[in-house]
Amino acid sequence: MQKIPLSLAKPGMKLAKAVLNEKGLILCGEGTELNEMLISRLAGMYIQRVTVEGHPVDTGVEVKSPEELLYDLEKRFEKVASDPLMETIKGIMERQLRKKMEKKE
Repeated sequence: MQKIPLSLAKPGMKLAKAVLNEKGLILCGEGTELNEMLISRLAGMYIQRVTVEGHPVDTGVEVKSPEELLYDLEKRFEKVASDPLMETIKGIMERQLRKKMEKKE
């Protein structure tokens, strides 16, 4: 699944998550196939992003594995390891990454 700007959405893509308005009301359900008219209507409702199935759009952003992200986190915080506040922030981020890893298993 991939969250993309609505401007990159193409007919035939399927929604992996429902599209909600600012009040939380469902505009389009999960599994809905996008078409030109629907994309235009969503744009008219100021919807900025949609989550679609698969990874149909190359956003130029490298997708890293959770293990790679944990390694990067260690590297980024190693220079401030003696700072208790930075260690707390790192711990929070590490716990969030590990939760995401558990959900995918």
